[in-house]
Amino acid sequence: MLLIDVYLDRSAIEGIGVFAKRAIPRGTMVWQLHPEFDRLIETSLYESQTGAVKSYLDRYAYPSRANPGHIV
Repeated sequence: MLLIDVYLDRSAIEGIGVFAKRAIPRGTMVWQLHPEFDRLIETSLYESQTGAVKSYLDRYAYPSRANPGHIV
């Protein structure tokens, strides 16, 4: 879950992007896992996926350091 104020706007990189509303001081925590908003998926379930679901997870998910065997 993002812990800073953000907004969506046009981006030359991807067409649309997420931007901070204010400058972020160095060392500021910007995101934290929140079990009610973020999803932990078992790696075995991820590996069994195909098509659009697999493509989405390949692009946006990442391994969980705190929960080995899961992606966020």
